[in-house]
Amino acid sequence: MSGLAVEFEVVTAICAARVLIRQLRGLLVDIGNAIRAWRSVRDALRGKQEEDQD
Repeated sequence: MSGLAVEFEVVTAICAARVLIRQLRGLLVDIGNAIRAWRSVRDALRGKQEEDQD
């Protein structure tokens, strides 16, 4: 394999890794948003139950 081909493979691998990292970061943000939304709903339901008990 020539030096140019090796260099091209390295650049391709680096770009693919950067894309993968960006996608993983987006996934973590989405998971965090889902957890935050779930907690909001849970807290609202708890508040509603407390109002109903009073």
